[in-house]
Amino acid sequence: MRRAALALAAALAAALPGAAELPFAPGEKITLRISYAHLRAGRAWLSVARGSHDGRPALEFVAEARSQGFFAWLFRFRVDDRTVARWEPGSGCSLSIEKHLREGRAERDQVVTFDPAGRARVEDRKVAQKEFELQACTLDVLSAFFVTRLKGVPEQGQLELPVFDNGKHYRLGVRFLERETLDLPRPLGPGVKTVVVEPQLVQGTGLFVKEGRLKIWLTDDARRIPVRMRSKVAIGSVSADLEAWEPGRP
Repeated sequence: MRRAALALAAALAAALPGAAELPFAPGEKITLRISYAHLRAGRAWLSVARGSHDGRPALEFVAEARSQGFFAWLFRFRVDDRTVARWEPGSGCSLSIEKHLREGRAERDQVVTFDPAGRARVEDRKVAQKEFELQACTLDVLSAFFVTRLKGVPEQGQLELPVFDNGKHYRLGVRFLERETLDLPRPLGPGVKTVVVEPQLVQGTGLFVKEGRLKIWLTDDARRIPVRMRSKVAIGSVSADLEAWEPGRP
């Protein structure tokens, strides 16, 4: 079984482009302004850095979010989240993800270590089970976002990815919705063509179904830079719009 899993991981790696062809590179940084009901609620940052895991070269994907402005003051709700995922470009597989989430009174600290052959170990007091058997080359939820940028979303059908998050494994589908032209900050500028995509659970329940519909705007080119997000919530919607983009260097 393990030999078959390794063979599957190798086959998936063979289908990936070389590092020079990745749409992201170390040094890339994306800043998004978060708003709710037209009020500034905070900022989020996505960045890419060089890293390693148990001696293996990796890329580190970092996602950070902090509450700011009148909304945070009015509702006395503070957010200070940081997530770091390590992903191996050679195999296209997740190696680890570490979450430190502070949202209001809720706190969560979690470390997940992946074996690309099909195992994961979870360190999280809110997850009773610690060892999991998974599909080979299963992705953490943050790496899945970057792999979506890497592979692109077909206009017909959908992109499907195996994902493990918070002790649950499922297949995540991402479908194409439409194209739209946006005026964006420099260096992207006005009249940028984008594609609008929507992540959906193929099996099970949780993540995006639980939190409401999520739409993501990606530039309609090989970089597939995320420039806008919209998520439906119980009342209204939360928006994230590009404020700044700094390209990385391979």
